[in-house]
Amino acid sequence: MPSIEYLQSLTLDLPPSCIEFWPRNSQYAVIGTYNLEKQDESKPSEPAQEEGQKNGQQRNGSLILVRTRDDLVYIIGTLSTSSAVLDVHFIPSEDLGSIFGVATSTGSIGIYEIVQSHGQLPMIEHVKTIQYFPENVLITAFSWHPETPAVGMTLSTGKVCLGIVDLGEEIESPSHIDIGGHELEAWTLAFLPNGSGLYSGGDDSALKFLEVSDNPTSVHEGTPTPSGRMPWTDKKIHGAGVTAILPIALDDTRSLIVTGSYDDHIRLVQVSNAGHRQVLTEMNLGGGVWRLKMLERKPVLPADWDSSKPIPCPDEITLLVSCMHAGTRIIKLVRSGEDWQFEVLGMFQRHKSMNYGSDCRPEFNAKGQRTFITTSFYDRLVCLWRF
Repeated sequence: MPSIEYLQSLTLDLPPSCIEFWPRNSQYAVIGTYNLEKQDESKPSEPAQEEGQKNGQQRNGSLILVRTRDDLVYIIGTLSTSSAVLDVHFIPSEDLGSIFGVATSTGSIGIYEIVQSHGQLPMIEHVKTIQYFPENVLITAFSWHPETPAVGMTLSTGKVCLGIVDLGEEIESPSHIDIGGHELEAWTLAFLPNGSGLYSGGDDSALKFLEVSDNPTSVHEGTPTPSGRMPWTDKKIHGAGVTAILPIALDDTRSLIVTGSYDDHIRLVQVSNAGHRQVLTEMNLGGGVWRLKMLERKPVLPADWDSSKPIPCPDEITLLVSCMHAGTRIIKLVRSGEDWQFEVLGMFQRHKSMNYGSDCRPEFNAKGQRTFITTSFYDRLVCLWRF
């Protein structure tokens, strides 16, 4: 399989940790950076090594707005931040599609907006900072609740929390609730599509499921809710920390999720409502699987399919995978009958250090290719490529 060639690269001032394209105008993307100021070492610390930090070290970062045009990517503007940025996501709402949140190294979710005056290039503006936790706590990842104005957050303390988001006036003590936790750092989480539950992963090799009621600050930790799903914890599937979770299908009795781990494996796990887990397929990608993004899903529907019925489980799924020290992969997950398998479609290997941030424009170009921006940490590299 040939490696993917890049179109252009640029080097940032600070190490990039995350990226997401602007859904309202996908030629633009926001890159978050993470910098740990050190007195005695020239090499910056990375988000995945927080357990080794000493007290008193200061973190900062920035939000960088970049534009892709033809075969080029270039910086439109940079907004410095007093905290390091660990995660960035736009609100999944057409009405609020220019507003995004960032997870910070100082226990807060920063709210920002991309604004654009007529005839002018867009720019990033700070809206507010929601200080959920003490400033020595890192929010390692977050996800917008799919149904209500709330966020799920994983913390460097191991906790998994839900917080209410009010885009209006400042609140002195923002509301949040601890809904679960890990023995070591919690690294990632993902809601079910209807927000009724969430999965979390941590440095303790645990994959967990928690049920969430209709009220996002109400959680059921020990008993099943009316939906019949039971909270559970699994420490047997993964050989190291769980760093990425992507629910890909849901029916009345089963869930399918793709997971990534420090053990270099990507896995497809089937979970029943009763909590029984089964690994359907797995693959060693040669590097820790830090982030997963779904690019495409293709259900095979019969000609007489009733459109009022839920879409069945897909038969082919294409994923963008950030593989830390092994670069970026395009992975296809294919079903044949009851059997599943992963296939590597393409490898982007220009990154020589940790690939944490990767994203893709949703549309294809005239040649039927997607446009990608991927980043690497220590060399502060941003690459534009197509596949």
